[in-house]
Amino acid sequence: MKKIIAAFVAAMMISVFATGCFGMGQKTPVATGDEAKSQNAADYENNFTGLCNYLASFGYINPMEDNVDITYATMDSDLIGAAQGRKFNEQTKKSATIEIYEYVPEKMNATSDEVIKSVKENGSFAILDLPKVNAILSNNEKYLMIYTDRNIQEDNTESEPYALREEIVTKFKGFYE
Repeated sequence: MKKIIAAFVAAMMISVFATGCFGMGQKTPVATGDEAKSQNAADYENNFTGLCNYLASFGYINPMEDNVDITYATMDSDLIGAAQGRKFNEQTKKSATIEIYEYVPEKMNATSDEVIKSVKENGSFAILDLPKVNAILSNNEKYLMIYTDRNIQEDNTESEPYALREEIVTKFKGFYE
């Protein structure tokens, strides 16, 4: 009887694991030019949703809309002193994650000041006792991005993952300079 129960539990664990892994590869809709307006930053509001939809206009992430399936994760932005943050799966090559955070002057505190200062000086920050995180600050210092792609080799600047990151960083940094 114990063997039957153990086999049943093992089968359940495998089915849960397989469902989770196979579900991760499901295709999510990518914004088209019509859905995401234009690829001109001036056509978007200088706010968190505007930045996300601007990046979506290039197909990097899905647009921020309240009435569509959730294609992003809400992040605990308080940990880095940000007003809000989301984590997206990059949609072009599907090998990266992009976390975007917004800093609002009225909501700045010692944590946000420390994170921004560290990113400006070092290109990274650390919170709690966790390892340093590489981050990019927009030119207007209102937004912070964490771009993670395990396929990037920093010494191979000709690779597609490296070039894609640089393209996204350029658009991100230049949003409402």
